[in-house]
Amino acid sequence: MHPIGTEALGPGARTVIDRYLSLPIGAKPSCPYFNNRRRNSRGGLRALKGKGSPEEIAEEAEIRALQTRVAIKDLSTDKLKEFLVDQDLGVDCSGFAYHVLGAALFEKNGKYLGRTLRFKRSGFAASLITRLRPAENAGVSAFRLDENSVEIPVADVRPGDFITFIGTGKDKSYNHIVVITGVDRATGDKEDASDMRLSYAHSYAWPTDGVYGHGVREGDILVKGGDLLGGTWKERGAVGNENFTYTSACDAQELTLRRLRSMI
Repeated sequence: MHPIGTEALGPGARTVIDRYLSLPIGAKPSCPYFNNRRRNSRGGLRALKGKGSPEEIAEEAEIRALQTRVAIKDLSTDKLKEFLVDQDLGVDCSGFAYHVLGAALFEKNGKYLGRTLRFKRSGFAASLITRLRPAENAGVSAFRLDENSVEIPVADVRPGDFITFIGTGKDKSYNHIVVITGVDRATGDKEDASDMRLSYAHSYAWPTDGVYGHGVREGDILVKGGDLLGGTWKERGAVGNENFTYTSACDAQELTLRRLRSMI
């Protein structure tokens, strides 16, 4: 494919992704995936709940290193990644999306994502909590709410859009989100989505990742005929049924390409 039109996220949002891929600490490992369903929520800091920024996660890692007398500067990249995982430090898929999309939104129109999101929680106390802690409450279902985003056709995709997987996994109870980071169009006609490549980024754990191999990663989708699932998804060299992100998308009860209303 020879792209005619190429679009990418702005430098601010791209920097957020790069800092998750190479955390600002020690040998700069990639940020691990944080699975909220397997851990009890701890404390009030969002870095302890899978919702922290790269800087917040790095700062908490420094604190944990002091507490456990671990010399971070002496650890290799792999060993530092293991330390982060063992300390339950990482970011989940929606926490990652919150910080990346927040940077993209601010670059676009100077708005703060936490002030634009709506949440399905009633009552004064619940409203106050979501207003004060938007990142902690911005799960995949919140991004999927029609009050927060709209479904768009693949032909209209642009960086800063996202794909939500609703009801995936063996028990159909898991949700996931990936952020579109780049769009390469093979034709000059925006309405022709028969041949385009979408780049994406997310935080995820594949069954083949083992204890320490999970985390923030990137992939791409070669779209054919405007059908997200009809093309080729490639991540870490894996395609087809070897690509767990793709099989998760296929298993989802609902798979939609969406755009924040605040980005329209």
